[in-house]
Amino acid sequence: MPDADPDATSVMAPGSMTGTLLDVLQDHVTRSLAEQLTKEFMNSPDFQHLRHPVIHIEARLEERSSKTEREETPHDLLFSHSVDLSEISQQQSSSSQYYNASPFGGGIISHEQQQVAGIILPDDQVLEQSDMQGASGPISPMSLRSSPADSDYESDTSTPTPPVPDNMGRQGLGGLRPARALSIPTETEETSGRQIQSGDKFPKRRALKPPGHSLQPSTLDKLIIGIWEQIYGNVNLEPQGYLDFLHVEAPHPSYGGTVLDMGHVRHGNQYIAQPAAGGSFNRMNTLCRQVTQASRTCRSLEIVVQARWVEYFNEYVDSCALTNPIVPRTKHNKAALSEACFDFGWTEKELRNKMYIWRGYKDIKDAGGWAALVFSGMGIYRFSKYRIGFGEDSMQRLRTLRPLFEVAADTLHPGWRYLLGVVGESTQQVYTEHPHDWVVFLDGSPPVPLQTTYMQWDPDFSYRQVDESIVDQTAWGCDDPRWTPPLDAIIRGAAMPLCEVCGKQQSDDPIQNSCYCFPTLFGCAKTSPSPVLIYHTPNGRNNGVIALCPFERGSPVGEFVGLITKGFQDVDVLESSTRLEKYQIWQGQQGNFTRFVNHSCKANAQYQRFTWLNTQRIILVSKGIEAGAEVTVDYSDKYWRGLDKKCLCGEACCKYK
Repeated sequence: MPDADPDATSVMAPGSMTGTLLDVLQDHVTRSLAEQLTKEFMNSPDFQHLRHPVIHIEARLEERSSKTEREETPHDLLFSHSVDLSEISQQQSSSSQYYNASPFGGGIISHEQQQVAGIILPDDQVLEQSDMQGASGPISPMSLRSSPADSDYESDTSTPTPPVPDNMGRQGLGGLRPARALSIPTETEETSGRQIQSGDKFPKRRALKPPGHSLQPSTLDKLIIGIWEQIYGNVNLEPQGYLDFLHVEAPHPSYGGTVLDMGHVRHGNQYIAQPAAGGSFNRMNTLCRQVTQASRTCRSLEIVVQARWVEYFNEYVDSCALTNPIVPRTKHNKAALSEACFDFGWTEKELRNKMYIWRGYKDIKDAGGWAALVFSGMGIYRFSKYRIGFGEDSMQRLRTLRPLFEVAADTLHPGWRYLLGVVGESTQQVYTEHPHDWVVFLDGSPPVPLQTTYMQWDPDFSYRQVDESIVDQTAWGCDDPRWTPPLDAIIRGAAMPLCEVCGKQQSDDPIQNSCYCFPTLFGCAKTSPSPVLIYHTPNGRNNGVIALCPFERGSPVGEFVGLITKGFQDVDVLESSTRLEKYQIWQGQQGNFTRFVNHSCKANAQYQRFTWLNTQRIILVSKGIEAGAEVTVDYSDKYWRGLDKKCLCGEACCKYK
């Protein structure tokens, strides 16, 4: 490549200007105009008094010459442009007001104040009020940073900076720069405390994941959760369900089909349902339900009998050893095994493999009771076969949970003990009434009635479990203060109420309902009881609520129900309001388990307002509750204000010790 001639002059046409030249030209013109305009604005008093200021800019391209030559040789106008400065003037006014009201004081920001605000500035550069004119809104740390472009030039009219000591170094702070706090007055209310507050919305935050590898539920944890899911599910383990299946009505002998194709019309090799035969679908639903319940009942009965068989086998071997102590016990065991193989019709290997699993059933029964065995589900087979974590610690944990299993099973499934009559066990129900009428202990102690735990404070204590809130007619008459008519005329004219969250139609009929914000509470075919129990806390807080199954973040734990009233003072109430009324929910004599939810400064649940069928409800929503954890909420500052109580949550972040 030949060398370039240094004397040659490169001529570039206007249409062939490179991007680099355009960037340099744009930067140079912008800087020159900004510097000159800033100087003129600061020296001109007219800008402060103009209501709608407008700056007019004209540009001409000409050869550099003297002023006289420019006047004699006029040039064409390249462009003319007007810039509206009204918005900048308004922002300047608001920024100046905020700056004067700053807690740091007006005028000059000191070096120490810069450090407090989380701002790093050079020691020789301090901003004054005039430098911050034109800023938008409150002063942010980003607006106070010095950019490289600003450091290349200085204004001729800049205000001199005060001297800064040499020993005052620059202190580097973290990346988070908190905004300067404004002095917001705190409203002082004369109302009494003990008012639990409810929120409007659930915070949409991403669930936190622990760093590193998180521990997965053990085999025992899965077994226990499976037991609770079976107990609190809709499974029916009463023998009556099996008997109903045996009495399924058969089709008439003249009918050529089966009970499965009743109400169908045959077309070739297929059966097509008749449009008018709606009863056939219902009959099929009933048949499928009966078969499922019968299968589940037979499975539970099978496990019960197999666990009892292992006990009979051990007793038979013990009796043979006592009768003939000379013969070793292994031979008695071999003889009993041979007799069982003959009666079962199995080989010895088959029976030994089954006995290994059946012995696991017996061990679970001895530790967790018959309820743990009956409601164990399919997970018990894997747990008994592989015996992962099948040790003394696991059995001790099941022993402490045995009273909890029996309380929930007896109160939710009163007829489950009839299965035990097959093996000669008692079928008498031990725990009656509602599951939350009993207080359980986590150390395995026998449960006690709920009222006995409050006798020392109120000898006449009584509590009635209700599923729906009751309106206090003495306070509200026949009106429900929770009811609010929709504001939107379109929603008011709709056939069914619309959800304020998802905008879908709400109805107690599950066929017509389209709102699934809280499907386990509203709009479902059948609600299931919440898997929680009332337990006695070990740290002096009396009773609390323990979660038996995990609750995912955002899922409902239950509804806060009680007496809808108003005007209560110096008692624990939950206070809420609609657009029309303020009301209180009092759970002193009636309600549900939410009455016993304790406070925690690091709560795992919160109360949230939700409107169902134009009636406001208070829902206890999970923030992420693990199985076996206590359900807690934050009672809010209004509850603790002026209250002579000490918080016993035990959290490191406790605010009310």
